[in-house]
Amino acid sequence: MCGGCMDVLTSMAIFCRVVEMGSFAAVADERGVSPSSVSKHITALEKRLGTQMLGRTTRQLNPTEAGCEYYNYCTHMLEELAEVEASVSRYQSETSGTLSFSIPVTFGELFILPALWEFHKKYPDMNVDLTISERKVDLVREGIDLDIQIGALADSTMVARRIGRAERVFIASPEYLLKNGEPETPSQLDQFNCVTLSSMPASEEWQYTGPAGVEKVKVSGNLAVNTPAALREAVLAGVGLAVAPVWLVHEQVQQGKLQVILKDFKPVTLDINAVYRKRLYVQQKVVLMVDHLRESFKRTLMMVKI
Repeated sequence: MCGGCMDVLTSMAIFCRVVEMGSFAAVADERGVSPSSVSKHITALEKRLGTQMLGRTTRQLNPTEAGCEYYNYCTHMLEELAEVEASVSRYQSETSGTLSFSIPVTFGELFILPALWEFHKKYPDMNVDLTISERKVDLVREGIDLDIQIGALADSTMVARRIGRAERVFIASPEYLLKNGEPETPSQLDQFNCVTLSSMPASEEWQYTGPAGVEKVKVSGNLAVNTPAALREAVLAGVGLAVAPVWLVHEQVQQGKLQVILKDFKPVTLDINAVYRKRLYVQQKVVLMVDHLRESFKRTLMMVKI
């Protein structure tokens, strides 16, 4: 490819990241260049196209109407180019490159990290850039290839492949139940202190299946936490009742430290999804990781029971 074409492609890629990140400085830091270098690429594009692409203010950068249209063209073209290159390059090596990968904290540490060590043994030439966080990531803005999400999807424009399922139970400590009594139906949960998981959508509305089918109940309490591990510790400490995934509490139930309640009512099972951007071709590195995790979860999650 000629040098001039390469320069235009580089400028297009930089322009797209500026639109997504809203800052010359952020893109410069990401690419390891100076902000003035990023600015020169944008200026060159605007001169080439004969129109202003970004509206500049003291606080942020926003694409103009022409910039929005150009951004849409650029993203489609760059994605197709990346997919074609990935498709061709896999004939030479299917297991090289870098996968930018985001996973949730507690589930990730318990189940994904061990699977990741196995993945490295199978594909030693594949690099993984791993982020562990409970926050909802923006795959486009943050340049992340693959994200693991449990429950409702944060962005319906993404592709989601189910790689496992998380069964859940109503849970409490024996000490809490001895002191406060035990609910007989979910409708009585408003009489109890309920610990909620703030990182989940509608965390104070618990859905469950009972004799009447799928229902929901509003709950409240004096503690909300943002990680499953913190939820488990709060219930172990006798703070209140909770809905928890079986994979999180099965050991404590077997040890008698926690007790399953409302056994005739089952909280709705949550899907565990591998989420990635819609593309013309799915990147081989994404396919390899998704398939590996699905097989790993078949072995590990099926062994987790109460």
